[in-house]
Amino acid sequence: MQISDINWGNESAEKDLNLLDYFVDSPELKRLSEKRKDIVVGRKGAGKSALLRKLEEIFKTKRSITVKITPDQHYIANIVNDQSTVNLFGKEIFFQYVWIRKIYTEIIFNLARNFGGKVHKFTRQNNITNKTLIDHVTDLSTSLKLKAGSLGEFGLTMEKEIIDSSNIVVLREVINQCILENEHKVDIIVLVDDLDLGWNNSEISNEVLKGLLSAASAIRIDHIFPIVFLRDDIYSILMSKIQHADKYRNIERIRWEKEKLIDVLRKRIDFNYIGAGIKFDNGEDLFYKIFPSTVGTSNCNNWLVERTLSRPRELIQFARIYTEMMTGDQPDPEVMKSAESEYSSMKLEDVCAEFSNQYPDLRKITDYWSSKLRRKKYHLKYNEIEEMFENIFENVSIDEDWYKNIVKTKNVRALLKIFYDVGIIGDFILGGAGGSKTYYSYEAGARNPTFDDIQVHPCFRSALDTVQRIRQAETPTNSSLFS
Repeated sequence: MQISDINWGNESAEKDLNLLDYFVDSPELKRLSEKRKDIVVGRKGAGKSALLRKLEEIFKTKRSITVKITPDQHYIANIVNDQSTVNLFGKEIFFQYVWIRKIYTEIIFNLARNFGGKVHKFTRQNNITNKTLIDHVTDLSTSLKLKAGSLGEFGLTMEKEIIDSSNIVVLREVINQCILENEHKVDIIVLVDDLDLGWNNSEISNEVLKGLLSAASAIRIDHIFPIVFLRDDIYSILMSKIQHADKYRNIERIRWEKEKLIDVLRKRIDFNYIGAGIKFDNGEDLFYKIFPSTVGTSNCNNWLVERTLSRPRELIQFARIYTEMMTGDQPDPEVMKSAESEYSSMKLEDVCAEFSNQYPDLRKITDYWSSKLRRKKYHLKYNEIEEMFENIFENVSIDEDWYKNIVKTKNVRALLKIFYDVGIIGDFILGGAGGSKTYYSYEAGARNPTFDDIQVHPCFRSALDTVQRIRQAETPTNSSLFS
């Protein structure tokens, strides 16, 4: 097999037809399948959707009814466009019952598909149709507008009025009756994903998602178990805005160990060889038929994993770039190094896009760094990075509040914290019993950074055009002085 023939599968778990054939098991999967956790948190590309697909398969074998809810990518924009609803009812409690109504309706349709009979009859008699989230927003707001001008006018009866208007009591009774009448125990698993589509960190988008968390908590009973999948940064923002955030702290945070990350590639390589009918010895590690054992002085496994933010999607992206550049059937470390440049630039673009709602135009700063501050060391002391950032403050203009507030106070540490949070830099701690170490925000055990020393993450060093050290030109000796 030519190395360039390797098919790494679709980077999007939802679209990868063979994902379950090379899925990598994890402790997170076990806890979720045992219903010990109900919120899954991970950065973009960490494997949330892959976990969801595997959970669907597991719960299916347990004779559970699995209900998957994924809003369309315009769901927030559609809600925001209805300014009347936003102004009058755009609060967490309103969206809580919108979500409950949506979830209960989806459950009823799934029950009808599985059991038919009375459930079908109920949906027809009550004109229950499979609606989008925005349809439920419109229905509930229209009903409430007939009773009062805004939520505030309901006073102490506000929640009761929303419940009555949402019709959820009737919907819940139908679900309960269906479960009671079934001769087998019915377990309903609700999986909610793709919530970052259209999310823009606006007040209304956060109220919508706070409403979802409240809804999931409210409907969690013996036979209904919702699991919500959230991006790490969105979860952190929501927790900072929820009064009783402790209710939502029992989360499953997706983190990857090095060996598990390499297994993501290893299993895909095995799948390719088996699919091509190529025989290999049982227990043979095919990884090194595709990748070299070392890159420079580094073990290839370490070198690869260091250039990701510990997310499988990035590893697959790097592997794809490398194998598509290859000719022949022998691994080549020089091609690995060549692939790094393209990969690094792509990931710098991606990380700026990932956090574009929190830090619009962050890319302007990274562009300036790579073009005007090029050939700087990737390991910098605070005074060195301070000088660089003061240069950025003077020369990079971004008409956004997050940046203008930093520039106004020349707050170098605030900008460092942003670069740390998104993963571009790590906090280097010198010495100690465990030796020197660089801590990155996405790692388990990450601490409050000191920024006495920082290191640019290996993933971004090529894109930011950093170097290991600045080479000083030697001063030639004037030998004539000693002649």
